[in-house]
Amino acid sequence: MNPRDLIQLFVESMAQLTAVMRHEIELIQGRQFTKLEDVQRRKAQIAKGYHDHQTRLRKNLAALDALSDEERTDLRKLYAAFRETLSENMIALKSAHDATDRVVKMVISGVKKARGVTGPDVRPGKPVRGYAAYGTSGAGAAGYNRTL
Repeated sequence: MNPRDLIQLFVESMAQLTAVMRHEIELIQGRQFTKLEDVQRRKAQIAKGYHDHQTRLRKNLAALDALSDEERTDLRKLYAAFRETLSENMIALKSAHDATDRVVKMVISGVKKARGVTGPDVRPGKPVRGYAAYGTSGAGAAGYNRTL
């Protein structure tokens, strides 16, 4: 495959994934949760394509030599914007999940009180924020390389 075509496919898939994640963030912020299923299905499909293009590019890093300095700079800026959107998307999803979890725990606690059930109270803890929320034991989002 032509190196420029390989890079173009990677850039297009990154742009598509960025757009879908931004849309997903808007839906979450607007509390339009019923529309999320279709968006998340689409995001999964695009993410697979992005992963495939990224893997091909990593196997053929020499393709980046075909870019001028200006094109490399533009690619770095695009990748930085992608990473920023990815971070915002992860935080929005985690926040929505945490909020839902807290509401469920409060409802359970209220029902227990109303029924006179005794036992330890369910107290929603402070949620972990940022990349640490996606790793095990606060390890963060391992495997993401911020350099290009």
